[in-house]
Amino acid sequence: MPTLEDILYRSGDVFLPKQVRTFLETYLIGNPTSTFYVSVWSLVHMLSGVLIAQFVTSSYKTGFWMHTAWEYWQIFIGMTKYKTLRGALDVVTDTVFFMGGMLLFSRVYR
Repeated sequence: MPTLEDILYRSGDVFLPKQVRTFLETYLIGNPTSTFYVSVWSLVHMLSGVLIAQFVTSSYKTGFWMHTAWEYWQIFIGMTKYKTLRGALDVVTDTVFFMGGMLLFSRVYR
């Protein structure tokens, strides 16, 4: 039986199956030990920016705060180690990709 801590931690990857998580953790730039990296997860952040812009809000400010809340949730549950340079860069990179997705949607489809 999973503990509450396990359930909260798994919420950080939206309860995705292991095979999907493994694919999303594929590095496109960098590797597991590099300080800066881009993975398939980065593309998911961009896609989520597009989806938020399409179905939730077209306000960059609101989108930014929604994404920031998500990143804080991942820090709170221990999924993102923000006290390390790698963790801090991960948060920044995820935010840049998310906001890029919102911008891409607004420029291409509006």
